[in-house]
Amino acid sequence: MDYFFNDETDVRLITLFIIDGFKMPVPSSYVFDVIMLQPVVNYFDISSQLSELCEKELVTYYTEKETTYYSLTTKGAETLSYFKKRIPLTVRERFLNTIKLKIKELKNSLSIKSEYNKLNDIEYNVSLGIFEGAYELFSVSLSVGDEKTAQTMCGSFKSDPQKLYSQILSTLLNKEDVQ
Repeated sequence: MDYFFNDETDVRLITLFIIDGFKMPVPSSYVFDVIMLQPVVNYFDISSQLSELCEKELVTYYTEKETTYYSLTTKGAETLSYFKKRIPLTVRERFLNTIKLKIKELKNSLSIKSEYNKLNDIEYNVSLGIFEGAYELFSVSLSVGDEKTAQTMCGSFKSDPQKLYSQILSTLLNKEDVQ
């Protein structure tokens, strides 16, 4: 069955669902790509609802190097979990399949840095980062007391950098602004 949504509430929920599906700050172009690949909502409706969602503090955003990244706030995640079933299951599944493809594309455009080096007899420096081309999206350097801890940190970051990035961002924002 083909669907098309133009009710503002449904469009907002679909927008929240798409942003949530990435589980990390998502470039606006990827949100619109998902819509274009699964045309159940008008591009302009999504565009206008993104602004509304930001004003209502359901979505937060930041702009770096002319790219806007969107994330759900805690309030946005709660709203989505409460009303998600308004979006038919088949539509949600189609969006999730498209999001998986876009995540693969995004991961291929990102490079992950996860390395450590010995500073002295009792200290190792761990450097973790996510880069898009030459642009640094996220990086952190930490000092740890032993090589095993350094190896574990690098391995954890490599296995799921988006999850760890999301958790760090959520902690830094006191779990109020990012889900």
